[in-house]
Amino acid sequence: MPSTLTLQMAELAGMVVHSTMYGIYVVLFVGTIYALCFKHQTMSGRRYSRPINKILLSIAVILFVLISAQWLIQISRLFDAFIFIANPTQVYGSVRSPKNVIKTGLYIGQTVVSDITMVYRLFIVWNRSWRILIFPALITAGLIAAGINVVVSFARSPETPAAQLFANASSRWITIASTMSLALNLLVTALMAYKIWTIHQMVQRLTPSRIMPVITIIMESAGIYTGFLFTAFVAVLVNHPFLFIVLDATSTAIGIAFSLIIVRVALGLGCEINQTTTLVRSRPELIYRSENQSFPLNSVSISVSKEVSVSREPVGDVGIVPEDEDSTCDVKHHH
Repeated sequence: MPSTLTLQMAELAGMVVHSTMYGIYVVLFVGTIYALCFKHQTMSGRRYSRPINKILLSIAVILFVLISAQWLIQISRLFDAFIFIANPTQVYGSVRSPKNVIKTGLYIGQTVVSDITMVYRLFIVWNRSWRILIFPALITAGLIAAGINVVVSFARSPETPAAQLFANASSRWITIASTMSLALNLLVTALMAYKIWTIHQMVQRLTPSRIMPVITIIMESAGIYTGFLFTAFVAVLVNHPFLFIVLDATSTAIGIAFSLIIVRVALGLGCEINQTTTLVRSRPELIYRSENQSFPLNSVSISVSKEVSVSREPVGDVGIVPEDEDSTCDVKHHH
């Protein structure tokens, strides 16, 4: 038994990991479609419906198509390697083979869609502030450029074994793309968590509340994807075939991270106010519930006199938030 991980072993192990995680992703995708398109039940048992969020629905479908297409390409390569061509070294060793180039293009597409989605969420969380998008947009543009060059360099690569991938011109672009994607995910996740935390601090002065579970949902879901990106980045730096396992896993991790936020929010949060708080007008939105009260996870505009008015300027399209601009959730506190 070989003591080191070969390219063929890495590709085969990656296929096993890829297929396992793809099964998990399909279940979450079905839950995402249900959460975005159908009625829901709050923790108190009350059912409600919301307008379909077309942006999130479109992203979910695009990611599903890209991830499924890559999985099918990998299945096809597996059959080529062990049945039709019956030469794993030839199938997995060719960098410029059409199926390998298509697989790489699909992966780059998934990464770009996922990162743009994170930037969109950052835009919503920061109350649609265009200034906050300057650095994330520049990094995203660099990622797109590097990703295109990765695919082009694969297509133009000389017939060298894939095990020597890190020694040819593609290595530079792979490193740049990995760095850009990792930096973008770390930056966006930190900025979203910071914004929600500052809102929490502001609201806490007026009424006892905790939104740490929301930060936890964001951090955990983003952490899944970021963790795989970091592992892939390290594998690129050390020139190790383990990269091919991580890339297969990262493909489905992108979809899992996206769907997990929506599904967890749909299952766990509702729009409810109780005890000393009176609900004046409410539409189903992303709400955080504590033992005694709930409030929408939106940008909070607060004026203090004898009542506190919380207006809807969405902070977190981190899960399910209607696209309409005029819906509000006003809360009066009796003194």
